[in-house]
Amino acid sequence: MPRVLANRIWSRKWFRIPLLVVALSCTPSQGFSTDDVVASGKALFPSCGGVFDLCGYSDRQTGKELISQMFERAMLFSEGLAAVRINGLFGYINTAGKVVIEPRFDLAGPFHDGFAEILVGQHTGVVAETGKVVLEPQFGRSTPIMGDVLIVRKGQFRPKRAPEMEELEPFDLLYVDYGPMGLYSLSKGWLTAYTYEFKPFERGRPNYVWARDASAKQPRFGLMNNEGEWKVEPAFDAVQSLHEGRAVVSVKVEDAETRRGHWGAVDPEGKVVIPLAYDWLSYWDQGYSVVRLNGEEGFLDTDGNLLGGRFFQKVERDLQGKPQKVQLDGNWFGITADGRLVDVPEENPFPFRVGKPITPSKSTQCKSGVSIVSKEGLWGLQGPDGRILVEPKFEAISCFRRGIAWFPDIAKNAWCPIGPDGKARNKPDCLPIYSEVEISHHYQEKLDPDPFRSSVLWMQAFLKHGSDPSHPAPRLIGDGIQGHGSISVTCREIIQCD
Repeated sequence: MPRVLANRIWSRKWFRIPLLVVALSCTPSQGFSTDDVVASGKALFPSCGGVFDLCGYSDRQTGKELISQMFERAMLFSEGLAAVRINGLFGYINTAGKVVIEPRFDLAGPFHDGFAEILVGQHTGVVAETGKVVLEPQFGRSTPIMGDVLIVRKGQFRPKRAPEMEELEPFDLLYVDYGPMGLYSLSKGWLTAYTYEFKPFERGRPNYVWARDASAKQPRFGLMNNEGEWKVEPAFDAVQSLHEGRAVVSVKVEDAETRRGHWGAVDPEGKVVIPLAYDWLSYWDQGYSVVRLNGEEGFLDTDGNLLGGRFFQKVERDLQGKPQKVQLDGNWFGITADGRLVDVPEENPFPFRVGKPITPSKSTQCKSGVSIVSKEGLWGLQGPDGRILVEPKFEAISCFRRGIAWFPDIAKNAWCPIGPDGKARNKPDCLPIYSEVEISHHYQEKLDPDPFRSSVLWMQAFLKHGSDPSHPAPRLIGDGIQGHGSISVTCREIIQCD
């Protein structure tokens, strides 16, 4: 049975998962009181729910609601401010929940050194914490990275996710948004040519960023400061960001019989402290990197010492606090911090707590208890108490998600938003197609030559099946690359669908 990711899918690469964990695990540290943490916004975490799926903020430790659920979207706090969406537009609130920058942006990013990226139409600019737009929207991306210095990409903004999941995440630009970029200072203008590729070196308030000139004869990465000058001259073909004070780097070995001697690591100043003498290195986690040399593997600490003083056939990182694992002569052992081999603890074949299986709901039932109801072939929304939220007058309609439901506007040939008042909105912008359910590497079956009409017919079939199971359910078709065959979509909140 294929695994199904229900609703809108937000894909992130594996190497960003540790960064997300860091962002969500902020707790009061030595030298800071709980009041300090609350004032900075670190104690506040977005929480959404209710009939209209509106968002507020709760204490990340206790879950107690601190700011009421009254926003359509709520982003994480940064520098004491958080971007929120009100009536389709983004502004900023402070930690007391007061709007301090009026909603007037299509999207808004986190603050960094007093500046935040904002989107208006198809272009981004920069707003200061005073609410003044200090760079009029004119670029595809304009991400504050070091003081008043931005990484800029020209052209139009290129959405990467469904509208209710889209963010102006700085690391998207550095990890995903490939193409020429440049460093731009709000006070000085362009610092570099528009020919560079950038990657993050450190989180928080970085002093340097990895950069390479794509127009160079042999483009390599070096460390660049906020003046556009080299802290470390370009010397590496591939680079990673700092983890536990070490950043993995590598240099290609051309025309060599082996690929030995080209992976190592630098410290926070960019100095090579792990020599480029290995076939491969992973990032450091809990004090160790996985290292590979001559077909063997080992654990390398941040000083470059091998755990146990040797290599093994294979190694595996620890899981749930158990010892690291190493394979020797075909057998697996645990290895302690002082290098001793021990028996491998018996593993639970189900390491994660298994809860009660989720029963898929009908396609006409929303998670909030709202129902999608029909009258004379048209669709609307009814609350858990039986009150009509949106009159049944549309060819199809979605559940409320983040304060917005979507309906097909025939005049605009697009899916357009409805607010909690049941009235159509101008913001967010209308969509050419819409689907309540998405599965990675699968697409809605084509039911009409026009993409908009096809999506309307697909949604109608989805809702009709929920009202009458004898009505054929619509299908999602595999892309033939990682998705194969077709899936009949019979439910909304799905783990598996036949």
